Formats: sequence, C-alpha cells, structure tokens
Amino acid sequence: MRTFLEYYQRKIQPQIETIDIFLKTEDPPYNIDAVAEVLELSSQGMEQLLAEEKVSLITKGVFFRLMQRGTSPLCGMFRRAMACNLPECYTPEEVAYIFDLPLADVAQATEKAGVTSYTDETLPQLFSQILICEKRYQR
Repeated sequence: MRTFLEYYQRKIQPQIETIDIFLKTEDPPYNIDAVAEVLELSSQGMEQLLAEEKVSLITKGVFFRLMQRGTSPLCGMFRRAMACNLPECYTPEEVAYIFDLPLADVAQATEKAGVTSYTDETLPQLFSQILICEKRYQR
C-alpha cells in the first residue's frame, strides 16, 4: 500500500510536466508522433482520434481536444476535470471523480484532514491521506 500522493508524484505529475514543457517548447503544428507520445496514446489511437476530429494538423486547440478524447489515464483525468469545469476549488466528490478514486476513501481522508474543499495547492494534503492498492494504478 502506498498513498495516492506518492502515485501522483511518481506517475501523474511528471506527465503533466512533460505536456507543459512540450507545449511551451514546440511550435504548432505539432508532430503527430510526439503528441501521441506525450499523451501516452498508441499510433493507432492517435490516427483514430485525428480521423474522428477530421484534422491532419495538430494545433494547440486540437491538442487539447485530442487530450480530452484520448484513452490514456491522464487524458481520462483531463476529460473528467473538464466535465467539472476545471474547478479552482475541489469538493471531495470532484476529487473522487476526476482522479478516479473511491468516494468513500476520499471522504475518509477529508474527515482526517478536516478540510471540506481543496485547491491545487492543498490537494497533496488530501492525497497523502488516501491509501491505494498499487496494482489498481499500474495501467
């Protein structure tokens, strides 16, 4: 067992940083293979998304549409965050939904932390209280 914070810092945060660096250092239109790599999508998955979007060039706007529709775990988190309107302050229900965590675990951690809403800065406090089974997150 580990905490969700450890998983987040080891797996999710580096992916977010990679995407951030990519978008800040590469000029559109972006290379299709590079986008597939940073979004952790297969070549076939990327080709399918591009066909569905009816585009052949990836601009910044297309990048985020692809990210919202992609099948990787990070793309799923982004899609769920978009469904919650990218909240600045997260409720326990939003945290559970966006990060695909059991609501009971988030509620228990919320009770331990004594906080009822979280910002990006305070999410680590909550994540450190959530124990996870590592096998569930080995995708």
